[in-house]
Amino acid sequence: MHHPFLKRFSTEKLNQEQLQTFALQHYQLVKIFVNYMTNLLPKIPDRDAADLFRTVFDDEFGQHTIFRSHPALYRNCLKSLGLPDDAWGRVKPLPEVRQYIEAHLRLTRDADFLIGLGAVGPAHEFAIPTMFDYIIPGLQNNSALTDEDVEYFSMHIIEDKEHAVVFNKLIVRHVKTEEGQSLLRDGAMQSLAYRKRFWDGLELAVFGNNT
Repeated sequence: MHHPFLKRFSTEKLNQEQLQTFALQHYQLVKIFVNYMTNLLPKIPDRDAADLFRTVFDDEFGQHTIFRSHPALYRNCLKSLGLPDDAWGRVKPLPEVRQYIEAHLRLTRDADFLIGLGAVGPAHEFAIPTMFDYIIPGLQNNSALTDEDVEYFSMHIIEDKEHAVVFNKLIVRHVKTEEGQSLLRDGAMQSLAYRKRFWDGLELAVFGNNT
């Protein structure tokens, strides 16, 4: 959560090309995230927990309007960074980005429910506010982006703390044994390991070999 890339992104001078490189690669994660939740939802053992889980879906989809969905808010940021619409679809994901996405599709689709819960809950909803606290200064200190332009990031700092409460309730309800704790931890640690590789790849793409 405190990767060297984040610290550098928050404090170093960045040009537009560096900001665009970051934003386009990170967008690949943003646009796929709801698929992890869609994979996990049918695995939730009881209906009450599933209904609780759907409150997170509502936020992801913009409270029933596509113009406030999280990918839509992120695309507003891309536009403000000077990226045309066709840039979003033709970007070539870094190998670390592809690995991250493939791993999380596998963790939420093929693995035990508690492994998927660990990957999406503690490793995402609990961790993202800390990471995004680094991202916002890096974006705004090196561009003319307004608070509205970075709403995707600032909203997550607030919403994901609320989502963490939802996931805590799911964890309390379904993690009852040492085996369950181990599965949850395994999912979280696998996810964070892939997240580290993601930041490693971005650090090289954004900053090159400069240390």
